[in-house]
Amino acid sequence: MGNSSNALLRHRTIDACLRDTKNKYTLLDLINACTQAIKMKGTGKEKSKSKVSVRSLQLDLQIMRSKDKGYGAPIVVYDHKYYKYKDPNFSIEKAKVGKGALNSIAEMVDTLKLYTSFSDLSNLRNITEVLEEEINAKLQKRSSVVQYEEKRNPLGLEYFDTIHDAILNRKALCIGYYSSRSNNIMSIIFYPFYLKEYRGRWYALGYKDGLQGIYKLPLDRIRDYSYSILPFPEEYSFDPDSYFRDIIGVTRLSGDPKEVKFRVRNRLAPFIKINPIHHTQKIVYRHDNGDYEFTVNIIPNREFYNLIFDFQPDIEIISPREVGIQANERVTEIAEQLPDYSVTRHKEESPQEDSWDNGINLFSNL
Repeated sequence: MGNSSNALLRHRTIDACLRDTKNKYTLLDLINACTQAIKMKGTGKEKSKSKVSVRSLQLDLQIMRSKDKGYGAPIVVYDHKYYKYKDPNFSIEKAKVGKGALNSIAEMVDTLKLYTSFSDLSNLRNITEVLEEEINAKLQKRSSVVQYEEKRNPLGLEYFDTIHDAILNRKALCIGYYSSRSNNIMSIIFYPFYLKEYRGRWYALGYKDGLQGIYKLPLDRIRDYSYSILPFPEEYSFDPDSYFRDIIGVTRLSGDPKEVKFRVRNRLAPFIKINPIHHTQKIVYRHDNGDYEFTVNIIPNREFYNLIFDFQPDIEIISPREVGIQANERVTEIAEQLPDYSVTRHKEESPQEDSWDNGINLFSNL
């Protein structure tokens, strides 16, 4: 039916026609009027279409007539072909929005509230508060039936606008950031060109002066910044679709994607089926006990191995063998950093109804 802004434009155009008592409008006349309005003021792909379809126009009339989803417009047909309002004083501009439409708006307000923590979008806070107050009054103190997971503002979010501005205006930044390796504050010249969130943490991707390749800077590591007088590189190439296509997270290592096969225990398998770890995930085998084998085509990276750790002890890498070995090493490394993490406990808790000897069984050599 086209995008929502064009739908509203069509409704207003139809409304203007039906309020016009000097002229008569057939369905074709209404289609032509809406087509002309969209060509002049519309947006999106529908603007370039030659004509509004009959189906779209009929749906518009149906919605406008609806007391629940639309305006309760008293649209009638006379002489078997002309459309008008039964009440000549009616207009959708004066009509009350139906309860169904109000509920839809209320759901959109709930979603918008998720983004009010960004200062670039801070004006949304006032807008959502006003809308919420109006909707609650009309729906008699409606209580939300949707609750999103509450997100605490991630550390470093106060630098989001600065990075965002530097990207849009192609500015270099002198950034002081905390290095966990040296346990010191390091200073770098950074040329940012992309922002990416992964698992609640924001990263700036760009070029670091004196370093080849793309540098990933977690915003929560930034301690201070200033704008640099150095010019932004004129020639740089970054295609986010290509960069992120074969990886999990934000780290892209050299090399080609590998087909990684892994087995998931029956108690975790339903979750992995409906929450794929990567868009290339496929089911390749189902065991009699309910375990599943999956494949993904990825470039294995730190984020992938961390994910494997998160799903222990219910996952094993079958192939390639070197990926399984690296996963085992990474899981061991993480486990050793957690004083309250017991590898033995995980092994004892693992169900023993089926053998896991066909692949690299994580923890098997610990």
